[in-house]
Amino acid sequence: METAQPPVNRMLLRCVLKDVSPLVARVFWVPDDLEIWDLHDVFLAMLGWDDGPDFIIRIHAQEFASFRRSSRGKRLRDFRLRRQEKFLYICDTLDMWEWEVRVLDVEETSFEDATPVCIKGRGGAPPLLCGGPTGYRLMLRRQQVGPGLTDPAFVSASVKLLAEAYQDELGVDLQVFEDAVNEGWKSVEERLARCGPLAPTDFSLNETNERLALWAQRRRWWR
Repeated sequence: METAQPPVNRMLLRCVLKDVSPLVARVFWVPDDLEIWDLHDVFLAMLGWDDGPDFIIRIHAQEFASFRRSSRGKRLRDFRLRRQEKFLYICDTLDMWEWEVRVLDVEETSFEDATPVCIKGRGGAPPLLCGGPTGYRLMLRRQQVGPGLTDPAFVSASVKLLAEAYQDELGVDLQVFEDAVNEGWKSVEERLARCGPLAPTDFSLNETNERLALWAQRRRWWR
């Protein structure tokens, strides 16, 4: 006799991207039988990020990662999460996009098709490969201030002012320091040119759910 499968409930999750301003947050429903690998894919689809980056989920003092076989088959329901409990989701262990995820609600559902659905959100998702929160903040600053911020003459003058204020504390060759700052801003310029204008406050609920629906359609086809 086949073992009866537990009914599929759904969970209302609120996720907030840490160390990023303006605020980036999403509130969305997911079925509780969703595997954590699929939860990772839901995040990517919801944010419009390309697939490929690895992930880590820290939940109930346990760590599950895309590079560990033991993470395969783990479902959200396995953790018996209750309302207001939180866990950490890290997307891309190179750039370390950390999301605090909170369970807002858990409810029974009779829906046969428990497709993930976003019900509200705030803020545009940063470009995936932009150096993480620090790189994103620098890109936003450069976009806001303009090209003068990264002008070598401006950088040189800023380094000299810094040296005068902290001449006894820097302990580094100022030319080496200046070169490093210029190289860092050059990298910011390149990422900004590659990603195009940033839209940190833009959010479209319709576009988000269109991407989620497309992901769900592909998932059914794969299976």
